[in-house]
This record gives sequence, structure tokens and C-alpha cells, in this order.
Amino acid sequence: MTDDTDTGTGTGVVTPPKPAPRLSSRQAARRQRLLDAALGLLEERDYERISVREVAESAKVALATLYHYFPSKEHLFAEALVQWASTLGPDVTRRPLAGSSPAQKVEEALFRSARAFERRPQLARLLVRFETSEEPFAHEVLTRLDATTTDVYLDLLAHLPRDEAVRVVRVLDAVFDSSLRAWSSGRATTADLRRSLSDAVKLLLVEPARPCADGSVGGVR
Repeated sequence: MTDDTDTGTGTGVVTPPKPAPRLSSRQAARRQRLLDAALGLLEERDYERISVREVAESAKVALATLYHYFPSKEHLFAEALVQWASTLGPDVTRRPLAGSSPAQKVEEALFRSARAFERRPQLARLLVRFETSEEPFAHEVLTRLDATTTDVYLDLLAHLPRDEAVRVVRVLDAVFDSSLRAWSSGRATTADLRRSLSDAVKLLLVEPARPCADGSVGGVR
């Protein structure tokens, strides 16, 4: 395990970064290289075993340059995680969800998110790290992560009153997060993860089947 002394962690509280100044195209490209490098290294090993020096070397920038854009290792990988999670919306637009009902589409969107983490378990464990952290910055990260996916699910639930849709999404997020934690720690299988998500969708979005006036069976909201 690599334990950096220059990560900005330790026992002190990590404070949220100041609003980033407007970047030139070259600066934006350099910052993006750092994020890409961080994600690339996460493909190989867990967050705790990656040093910021390795990220800088992979991005071909000086270590001081990395700290110019990201004040700590946590901030760097938080930004990388948020950017990675934000791809769900474009993915749904590029590859329309299967299913004829809102419930089926929501379930498929949840499954896509789960599959993305299954392919990159290090990112799942990084997310759990932020969820279990007591540092104020961790709460900001989780809020931003939620914001990257909430609109996707709300759009799929446009047939519901807005306040009801928001409550449904909050519960689904909670089920997703707890199931992902269990899976990433080895306490649940991939099948268990999918089953929990499917059960949550059914309980929240599929009413108990009952005969309709025309004799058919209703239920999907």
C-alpha cells in the first residue's frame, strides 16, 4: 500500500476547494489529463495504493502543477469520481433504456449504474470511502454525485408529481448505496445487488396487481 505524506489527509479536516478560476484551454486540458490519469490508475488498483506523484507522472505534469488544480489527493479523486458518474445521463441519451414502462426504464438505469461499478470495483470502494468519511468535504462530494444522476431518474418519473418523484429517487438512491456497499465489501453478490434494486423498484413503482374494470390486471405506475 502506498501511503502518501503529501495528500492533504491525516487527522486534519479537509476543507472544500475554493471556486476554480476560469481556465484557459491549455489549463483545462492539463486539468483533464490529471483526472484521466487518476481514473486510469484506479482501473489498476485501489485509491489507497495510488500516490499523487504517480498521477502527476502519468499525466506528464509536475507535482506542484497537480496541487495547483487540486489541493489534496481527496479533491483530485473526488472530482474524478464525480466526472465519471456524470456519464450516466449521456449514456442514457446515447443508448435509450429498454422497457415499456417508467418502472422498467428506472430499473434498467439502475442496472446500468450497477454494471459500471461492477466493471470498476475500485470506484465503488472509493465511493464507500466518501460515504463513511466524517470530513465535511465528503458530504459535498456525495451531494454532487447525487446531483449527477438525480435528474436522469426524475426525467424517467415525469409522470409522477414532482415531490413524489423526488421521494422515490431518494429511496432508490439509499437502496443503491447500501447495496453497493455490501457488494464492494464482499457481503453481497452481483445477483444480490441486482435483486435489491429490482425489489426496490417493484415496491416503489409497481402497485399490487389487481383486476381492472375491463378484466385485465393493473399495477405498473
